[in-house]
Amino acid sequence: MTSNSLENWSRPEYAQEYRDHSDFFIPERGTLARVLGSSARAFLGSLPRPRVLDLGCGDGAVSETLHRALPAAEIVAADGSADMIAAARTRLADLPVEFRVISFEEIIAGGLPGPRFDGIFSALAIHHLPMEGKAALFRALRPLLKPGGCFLNVDVVTSEVPEYTEWHFTLWREWIVENQRAKHLDESFENIPERARGKEENHFDPLPAQLAALREAGFSDVECHYRYGLFAAYGGRIKV
Repeated sequence: MTSNSLENWSRPEYAQEYRDHSDFFIPERGTLARVLGSSARAFLGSLPRPRVLDLGCGDGAVSETLHRALPAAEIVAADGSADMIAAARTRLADLPVEFRVISFEEIIAGGLPGPRFDGIFSALAIHHLPMEGKAALFRALRPLLKPGGCFLNVDVVTSEVPEYTEWHFTLWREWIVENQRAKHLDESFENIPERARGKEENHFDPLPAQLAALREAGFSDVECHYRYGLFAAYGGRIKV
């Protein structure tokens, strides 16, 4: 995370608001989680004890998904926010997960000590880096993966066509409104898309640029596996 985003996530009330309400304003969150879990099974399921990294783990939702997909996996959950790590520890108290408080900048500068990983997974965290930071992070992640290892990122992406990006923000807002009606919520979240695009900590970059940065970092088989407007699951692998 950037210094601005770390400052925000270090505030307990800020992190708590995200944990309490994210299901109400993240479109197709369940589908994105299923895509992530399915990719873990598809590419790592044959390994007896895969070692996986939940990067920018937040409250531990991805680690939970990884454990369901790969019950024998050795999971490392890393986040730059000590408050989020504390929330993840509570959520994952019954699971054999190792926790690390480490920021994206620290990983870019010095990697992540310990054995290499079979898979690295991240959800809704890397967009806190500007495009040059994303590229630097991808370069830092490559040596953390074993040959044959995979990386999957679920995150916010934009289009190279401005009109499409505007429509995708509208699509997001429409999904929130429909979700609120279906769940009979008293609180409204339909201003979340505009709030999100106005926050300094958020850097929403075009999907093609992010895929290109992965390739330039040395990843192969780079692909977008699922997309719903601004929300996408994409990644690549390390050749054996």
